[in-house]
Amino acid sequence: MEEKKLPDVLKKETSRRDFLRGTATAAGGALAISAIGGIAPKKAEAQYSVQGAPGTKPYAQKYRFAERQNCTGCRSCEFACSLFHTGTVRPALSRIYITKYKDIVDVPVMCWHCDDAPCIAACPTTPKAIQKDPKTNGIVLNEKICLGAKCMKCQEACPAKYIRGNPDTGQPLICDLCGGDPQCVKACHEQAGNPQGPCLMGRPVGLGVNMAYRSVTPEQAGKDLANLLFYPNVEGKRVVPAKTKKGR
Repeated sequence: MEEKKLPDVLKKETSRRDFLRGTATAAGGALAISAIGGIAPKKAEAQYSVQGAPGTKPYAQKYRFAERQNCTGCRSCEFACSLFHTGTVRPALSRIYITKYKDIVDVPVMCWHCDDAPCIAACPTTPKAIQKDPKTNGIVLNEKICLGAKCMKCQEACPAKYIRGNPDTGQPLICDLCGGDPQCVKACHEQAGNPQGPCLMGRPVGLGVNMAYRSVTPEQAGKDLANLLFYPNVEGKRVVPAKTKKGR
């Protein structure tokens, strides 16, 4: 069967959604792809995301983006990440995870791969236990010299409020982008369906995260999503009409 051609809109880089505070005008903000109705089959889009144009070699995914409003909470990203890094499906060891804001919306929490990498700057060891891979832009942890739970300066410095500790070792779980082929992106594309499309996207080029994005923590993203998608007047709480008095 002939594979459908991807719509041109899927090949264009666009700004993040306006519901992310400050993102519409943030200079140097990360690029994202608007997943809209009428997308090509899931496998075709997954192949495009990871390998680029047909007939070309796979390229390193140096930047990863999320259309948070598309997240359904399926957690396929957590399964794929933990399976790739540990050989078992154990979400507690995933480098990306989903949190639920006020039991209303699901929010993907992931490394921003900041240009200035505050986590690396905060690392107190010499040499640094945390390094950025120049080829993939992934954050790599040297487990042999990392101080683990008794330090966690990287967690304190993370503007995304993303870093959490390994429940077994106490060391930080940090995203290495799977060596330039993020498994979470592929899993997300396989699970995504119409009309919302995938939540996660990976691209070889893009603009890194700068200070303009530092206010969009998981809590803020959840608040924005709840207001946008469900209850815009009350920040995530359902409006209950007041009972009328008897006889009125």
